[in-house]
Amino acid sequence: MNKPLFRLGAVLFLVLTLVLVGKPQTVQAASTIYFTDFNSGYADWSATSATDGISLDTARIITGSSVHILNTGDITRTVSTVGYNSISVTTNLAAGLLESADWCYAEYNTGSGWVVIQQKTDGQDDYAFSSVTVSNIAGADNNANFQIRYRGQDSTADHCYAEDTTVSGTSGPAPTNTPIPPTATPGPSPTPIPGGAVPGDPLTGSGIVSRTLLTYADLTSGSSAAPVDDSAFALPATAAMPLHTFEGTLTLNNEATSGGFSEVKDTYRYTGKSDNPRKHLPEFSFQFVQNGSHLIPSVQGLSYTGHPYWNYIVGPGRAWSETTDNGWSRASFPFALVQRNSNCTHNGVMTFLFNATSVSNVRYQITQETCVYYQVNMWGQLSATYTAGAVANAATIKDSHVIEVANRLPTKSISALATDYPSSGINVSIFGSGTAGTVTSYGVYYNGVNYIGGCTTRYGSYAYCESMRTPSYSTAKTAFTSVALMRLAQKYGTGVTNLLIKDYVPEYTQGGTWTNTTFGHMIDMASGNYRLAGFESDEGGSYEETFFLAEPYTDKITAAFNFPWKVNPGTVWIYHSHDTFLLARAMNNYLVAQGGGSDIFNMVRDEVYTPINLSAGAMTTIRTDNSPTGVPFGGYGLFWTQDDLAKLAKLINNNNGAANGTQILETSVLAAGMQKNSADRGFDTSINYMYNNSFWAYQYTTADNAAFTCTPWVPFMSGYGGITVAMAPNGATYYITSDKGEFIWKDQLEETNKLSPMCP
Repeated sequence: MNKPLFRLGAVLFLVLTLVLVGKPQTVQAASTIYFTDFNSGYADWSATSATDGISLDTARIITGSSVHILNTGDITRTVSTVGYNSISVTTNLAAGLLESADWCYAEYNTGSGWVVIQQKTDGQDDYAFSSVTVSNIAGADNNANFQIRYRGQDSTADHCYAEDTTVSGTSGPAPTNTPIPPTATPGPSPTPIPGGAVPGDPLTGSGIVSRTLLTYADLTSGSSAAPVDDSAFALPATAAMPLHTFEGTLTLNNEATSGGFSEVKDTYRYTGKSDNPRKHLPEFSFQFVQNGSHLIPSVQGLSYTGHPYWNYIVGPGRAWSETTDNGWSRASFPFALVQRNSNCTHNGVMTFLFNATSVSNVRYQITQETCVYYQVNMWGQLSATYTAGAVANAATIKDSHVIEVANRLPTKSISALATDYPSSGINVSIFGSGTAGTVTSYGVYYNGVNYIGGCTTRYGSYAYCESMRTPSYSTAKTAFTSVALMRLAQKYGTGVTNLLIKDYVPEYTQGGTWTNTTFGHMIDMASGNYRLAGFESDEGGSYEETFFLAEPYTDKITAAFNFPWKVNPGTVWIYHSHDTFLLARAMNNYLVAQGGGSDIFNMVRDEVYTPINLSAGAMTTIRTDNSPTGVPFGGYGLFWTQDDLAKLAKLINNNNGAANGTQILETSVLAAGMQKNSADRGFDTSINYMYNNSFWAYQYTTADNAAFTCTPWVPFMSGYGGITVAMAPNGATYYITSDKGEFIWKDQLEETNKLSPMCP
């Protein structure tokens, strides 16, 4: 195979040893709880194969057989350790024909996520078995659901082998003496919270945390051989208030040459075996302030780095203390890498220890993304510098975060829909289901509550679900460009929809015919200028690809006009992302001419997103020239949280374009997009959907649900890869972000009919 990853020299094996301090006790002999040499097969293991299969093999060992995992697959065994303590596991693992992105793993799981016992990659694929024992595993005692797993993460003609496996433990009750944690070096008293407290503060935990991953020793003297369960980055339930206050600049060192990298999917073969800047973080130097236990970056939203491939989004995290951190405080925060000039969003986490003047090494990992064509893991541990000092506008940054957290919608688990509405008979398992692709997040907004699900990574649940960033892709056509037109119509009158593109985009002479094409035609994707009439034939063609790849404004505007006139405007619907770009540019220039501002996105940010309390990370957009002063894309390039999506739906579907008692979106334009005007359904897209004012719409019938007594229209926002925000007439919204090109939402939204009928 030919997938890129840094060639690692030696693999670090983690051996967890629990040291009990107390009075001497009688040593009990360990007993074998479970053993297999696989000579009789693996029928007592659960097997999953994503590619070419799992079988018994006799060729690579002297006698008997081993389990052979070809390419990607795994075998898992649940072993009850009830009645046993001091649990140990011995695994035997071999590998063959691995290349730089191929891995074989032996792992265990106590219920808190998978932990690697041993692993093999390129250079360790000599078909030789290695035996590794992990002893006294925390959380494994008296555990009815203790699990062992052998797993292959490979491609073509790659081989993993599992052999003799033993689970052992000491029979009887666990020793009665209590483990004594290391004595922490006394630190300063916690710093009082400046200004107003963030809801949820102060932390009231003891600081006693049972930590086996990312320990004090790991962060001060260890290294990073592979990603760990994401829970290791999360705020523990027993965390105490931080002993120190972090304010200043955190700078990472050696980003360009350090870190691990493995591919999951690389459709366009961006990376090869050799080193590549795409495999490394951009330079990282960000300022943070702290309010109680909340660590807040001074700049949120998209940050342009100048890196050839990546930009950053840095989100708010937490700071706390643990008794075993020797008087240091601990912090972590979410971040995302955003592909330059594109909307792909790769979510990660960083963590470190700090005191008044110094920081430990910084551990990071990226194990989740919403990106159809490029999916990777990145991880590492870097030295860092903390430059303590006052941050400009610190009080405002803190106060803004207090306001944001206080104004987040009430949230509950998606399962709470069934308990909140017990007589509805709603089947909550349907939400988030039906797609074979990777689901980033999903939820149902109903009756003022955001019922959420998802936030998974390849290594457990994301540590900061509330701040996980997802790309907008074409949901921005509705939530930005259409919203901008509705805002202009509210401010300056509905006549803005009849303004001519040629009067506000001087580059129109570069191609096509624009004599009579209006803002309204463009929001409907009916400019009359196109090349191919088939469904999304232009959108998927080479000319639109030129538009997508163009980064400078001059190149992008030229590509956008490189489509000839075919029919009169307003007569034929042809889906074009460049249409929305041109409309956003026209609206921008109209806004400037009216003296209403200099940037159309900033108008939407200040006059729509701010009143409805979207997150700070949603207040930026991708722009041309890879620059904060460039032109907004219009048709894509925003970044949402689950709270953001629910609030946008609330504004549009529940509040009819009003916020805080003030109408901010023009109602007639909104009504047409929301299919509330039977005389204006928009354009038939030829795929059973209508399109109007950048809203898609689907009409349910009794064929969808026999309970319907009408044929309700459901408008929705849609984004590339598998992003949907569907808004039902009963006030419920179902949203899902995934990235395998699947748009599975109709049955899920239909289920909300049980909460309240879509038909009056």
